[in-house]
Formats: sequence, structure tokens, C-alpha cells
Amino acid sequence: IYSLRTKLLLRENSDIPCYFYNNLELCSTKIQKLKQDEVRLLVIVSDLFVEEILPIAKRCSILIFCSNCHQYQHLKKDHSNIIEICSEHETLKNSIQRELPLLKFNLFGNQKVFSTRSLPSAANLIHNKAYFSYMLFVNFLKRIPSTDQAKDIMLDRCQHHFRLDNHTLEEIDLFRKTYTPEQAIAWYKKESFVFSSINRAFRTENVTLWYIFRFYISDLSKQIENAHKNQNWQGILQLYRGDAFISTEEIESLKSNINGFISTNAFFSTSKQIDVALMFAGGIEEKLSKQRVLFEITVDTSNLKNTTFVDINEFLGNDEEQIPFIYEDEILFNVGSVFQIKNVYFNDEYNMWRVEIEATDERIDSIIERIKHMEEKFHNTNDNLLFGHLLIDMNQYVKANSYFQMILKLLPKSHYDVPLVYDYIGDLNMYITNWNEALKSYELSYKIKRKNSHSYRQTVGITLNSLGNLYKSIGDHCQALKHYFKVLDYQINPVNKAITLLNIGAIYIIKKNYTKALDRCLEARDLIHEHSLIAPGGLVRCYRIIGDIYFAQDDFDQAKDFYFAAFDLSKNSLFDSDLQRIVCVKSLVDLYAKQNMKQQAIDFCSRELNFYEHCLTKDHPNIAHLLMILAELYEVNEDQRIDYLQKALNILEENRHHNYDQTANCFKLIGKFYAEKHLYEQAKIFFKKTLEIQKQIYPNKHLIIKETQYLIDMINV
Repeated sequence: IYSLRTKLLLRENSDIPCYFYNNLELCSTKIQKLKQDEVRLLVIVSDLFVEEILPIAKRCSILIFCSNCHQYQHLKKDHSNIIEICSEHETLKNSIQRELPLLKFNLFGNQKVFSTRSLPSAANLIHNKAYFSYMLFVNFLKRIPSTDQAKDIMLDRCQHHFRLDNHTLEEIDLFRKTYTPEQAIAWYKKESFVFSSINRAFRTENVTLWYIFRFYISDLSKQIENAHKNQNWQGILQLYRGDAFISTEEIESLKSNINGFISTNAFFSTSKQIDVALMFAGGIEEKLSKQRVLFEITVDTSNLKNTTFVDINEFLGNDEEQIPFIYEDEILFNVGSVFQIKNVYFNDEYNMWRVEIEATDERIDSIIERIKHMEEKFHNTNDNLLFGHLLIDMNQYVKANSYFQMILKLLPKSHYDVPLVYDYIGDLNMYITNWNEALKSYELSYKIKRKNSHSYRQTVGITLNSLGNLYKSIGDHCQALKHYFKVLDYQINPVNKAITLLNIGAIYIIKKNYTKALDRCLEARDLIHEHSLIAPGGLVRCYRIIGDIYFAQDDFDQAKDFYFAAFDLSKNSLFDSDLQRIVCVKSLVDLYAKQNMKQQAIDFCSRELNFYEHCLTKDHPNIAHLLMILAELYEVNEDQRIDYLQKALNILEENRHHNYDQTANCFKLIGKFYAEKHLYEQAKIFFKKTLEIQKQIYPNKHLIIKETQYLIDMINV
């Protein structure tokens, strides 16, 4: 097998990594490592190593390549994972090509696993978009009716994933034939394929898998809620949970979050018995990247209304398979339960970490009210479109795009939802500032809606407004204004009218027609107050644009009042991760800087940066935005300026698909820094990276592309 022809054959037929070995020990080590990382493997083995490889490569797909294929046919009876035995290169090639699609489909992939989600404080819980979106998504899954089609989708995917595991395939077949919603908890406790699949889907935060498993997630969550009501809990419970697979990163997060909060990233199993928990926490000292943890959980049932959990013993059957589980005394918490961290320390007696937490409902009422509001808002929204909308809302832009592209392939071209899908694709490209792609989608949507104007009279204004926003973003203000005015020609609801008026007001500021700008904004404000239909973000934007009107006329006192009104409202009503909050910070920084109050601007921006570094993930794009704002304030202190820019770039490079334009701007600012230092070759590198992104997102021959090309040309002179 270790021949040039065979290697070329594998390289030509696969775009995934290929490893070649003629040393059995090295090959065995690599297989074990990849299996630990849950990478799906296709092992192609020559007849020299067949007997040695088979015990190592259990649950791997195996192709045997040999001179006499009949010699090893008997092995297929005992090893169902042997896909084919080949004696010619052509049959080997055909076998590889058949196997690759299944090899590429790995249900879980190689993703980080997290047991909990950090929530810095209860006060900020309602503003934590990640947690809110998580819970909104779970509620969305529960509202989808259970259908045989949804069950088949889930089970078919599981069959593909476990196709080499005969025992699990039998479980899947039994589930397909016998499962009923009343058995959700019982199946979970069996620690069957649904137990491992559901928990891994949640703990990897793979929302696409949540959707695949929606059938069972909905049943299990509902049964826990109903059983919790019937079990009539009273008093204080002391529960325990042992976990041998907590990452070092997660331990550090828990240690730094004492008195903060965590939410569970899956259905959360606990026990009344500490010995049971210790058993589950045992035995992985050799894995340095994983820590053993004993969670000690206090549950004061008198203080809990929204936290749901269930004693699952009453759901266990009397068969021999389930009797041992009765002695585990398991209490199962629903997805998204919240706990306050009381203490984290290493216990020498048990040789493991001990984490003391307490179940809490603090601020959960506000979350539930907000979820109800969102459910009312999307009450009439098609579930398929709502799923994609939630993906966008959770900043899962790549998954959202893949999902909507899939929907377009499934829907007939004449289906009513097609232009609405194009609207969503345009929206997600606006979020990531890929304006070329956004324009294509909006134009496709508008073309269909205009052709069928009677059917889409209620939504064509949304597309026109989106086109106006796009043209405004790329600096074509005349086209933007033209599209905004077209919106007003349609019978649109007060929400869309107020949004459009604000957009028109913003264009009038650019055109220095401040009277018209203020008139439009005040009209929008009156609509917002009159109907109370627009999310708080609309009023935040209204105040900020009015502030812009006064700022443009050097009326700094009036500007300050409106900017702070917008800033304070954004803090109280928007998610911490909402970009509008950063825009409000930028407005106040610009106001201070314009009045030569630079130190005040730096202090204010630094305080905000410190806040966001504590409540957002360390690589969140909004932190990069603030770092860039600070960098521009340090015109004199060059070391500080480049330090902030480099930190911002590191974050943006990790999240380039979140905001292309901001990444390009960061490259350009760093390029200008090096140009000022006469380090022209370094400057050119960054200007070229800027140009590469701008050509991707801006129309051809756009002025901003010409400006960047000019910077490069000046260096070449």
C-alpha cells in the first residue's frame, strides 16, 4: 500500500488529510489520537498489517488492499467495519469515492465541549444575548410540533453516524419502532444513543444539531416540566454532580466568577448521593487538559419558580437493565438552569476540584417575559424562517447562510417564502458588511416582490428599506434616499415607517439639511411613543441621530443630552453584545474629542472597555471596536496606539466573517501607522490586505478601493 501510485490515488480522491505509515506503532498512536478527538476515520491497510490493525481500528471504516482479496473475506463476518477488500487500484478508488461522503459527514465534528456557560452577574443576565438567544432557541424547539418526519431526520442522521456500531444501530431501530413522548426521560436514563448525542449537541453549542434533534429535545424538556409540577418539591436539597471531563479553561472561568452565575449547557444530571457523584468524577489523571470536578449543588425549592428538575426514579422500568440506575438517586435539571457560584477550590482529600453552586431564579422572570415578547413578535413567522432568524441573532452567520441556502434548494421557485429568504440572506451579509453579496440578495427579493406586488405589498417596503441601508453603507446617499422615499409610497406599518423616517433623517444630516433631519426624527419619535411597538433599539437610535444633528451644528450641550439619553437607554434595554451600544460610546467619545477633552474621552472609553472585557468573551468583536476607538485617541503615544490596534486585529482576524469592513479598517490604520514611521514595506503588506477585503465587499471601482490602491501606489513610487 505504501507506494507512490497508491498515495497519488488517495491524494487525488480526497480533500481531507491523509496520513501514510509503514510503522505499525506510529500508525497505532495516530489512530488512537484521532479517535480521542472524535475524528471519523477511514483506515486503508495492506495485508501485512491487517491482523494488528483490526483491534486498534474498531469503529473506524476499514478498506483492505491486498494481492488476494479472497484470503481475507472471512474477516468481514466478525468485523462489520470492513467496508471492502480490494486487490486493484481501480476498485480501491471506487471504494474510497463511495466512502468519502459518509466520512465527511461527522455528526459532531471536532468541537470544544463546555459543560456550563458563564454569566458574570444576575444584574446583567437579562442583557446577556448569548444566554437569552440560547433560551429563546430552546423555547423555539419546544414549540415545533413533534412529527414523524422530524423523528426520521434525527434517526437517519444517527444511523449514518453510528453505522459501524451494531449495538447502537439496534437501539436506533428499537427507538424508531417503540418510542413515545412519555418515554423521553426513560430513554435518556438508558444512556443510549440519545443521551450521548443530545448532550454533546448542547455542550458543543452546535445549534444545527439542536435543530436535527428538536423532536426529542422538545419531548424531554416538556416531560421534565410536567413531572416537576407533579412531584411537588419542598425544602432544601443537597445534590452532587461528578464530572471527569471539565477543561482547564472552564475551571479558570469558574474560579474567576465567584458570586457570578453559570447556566447549564445541557440537561444537567445530579445525584442525592455524593458517592455516586465521586464515581462519575473518577479516573482520568493522565489527561492533563481535563480536570476532575465535584459540583455541590444547593436547591432551596421555596425560592424557585422557574427552575425545573425531576426525580427520575419513578420513570425507570423494572427490567434488569434499569434497576441499577435506581440506586443513583438521580435528579435531572432542564436545559438552561441557572446557578450562582459560591466557592471554587481544590480538595486534596478527593484530589479534585470542588465547585459549590446554588440554584437560582434571580432575574429569570425578566428573561421569561422577554422571551414571551419575542414569541408574540414572531407568532406568525414561518418556523423555517424563524430558525434562520435566530441563527443570525446568535451571530451564527456561517450556519445561517448555509441554512438559508439549503431552504432555497428545497423550496419551489414559486414558493411565497423565496423572496423572504433572500431578504434574510441580505440581512446577514449586511451584519458582516459584505455589501456585494447583500446587494445581490436584496435585488433578487425586490425583483420577485415587484413582479407579484399584490402578494408582497406588506413586505416590499422592508426590502426597499434594506436597499436604502445598503447604499447608505457604501456612501451612495442619493440612491439611499431614493429607496427610503419609495418605502413611504407603500402602506407600511408604524414600525417600518418610524425606522424609515430615522434613516431619511440620517441622510439629511450628511447633506447638511438639519431642519429636515430633525423634523423626520421627531416624527419618528412620536410614532415610537404613540404605538410602543418598536423594540428599545429604535428609540436608542432616534436619540442618537438627534444628537448627531446637534453635534453637526456644534451645539455640544444639546448633543450631549441626547447622546447620554441614547447611551443610558442602551445600557438598560439592549444586550451587552448589541453593536448599537458601541456606537453610542463612539458618539460620546467623538463629542469629548471635538471639545478638546481627550483625556475624558480616553477615560470614558477605557471604562467601557473594562466593562465589556468582563461581560463578553475575550475575543468578542465589540471589544475590537472599542480598542480601535481608543487607538485613534492615542495620536501622540505611538506605542499605545499600535498596541491597541494589534490587539483589535487579533480579535478581528479570529472573527473576520463577523465584520469584514472593520477588519479592513484595522488593517488600513496599522498600514498608516507603519507609513508614518517610514516602514513602507510593512505598510504595503497591510494596505494590500485592506484592498483584498475591500474588493470582496465593495462594488467594482468604488472610491474607497481607489483610495487604498492610491496608498499602495504611493509606496511603490
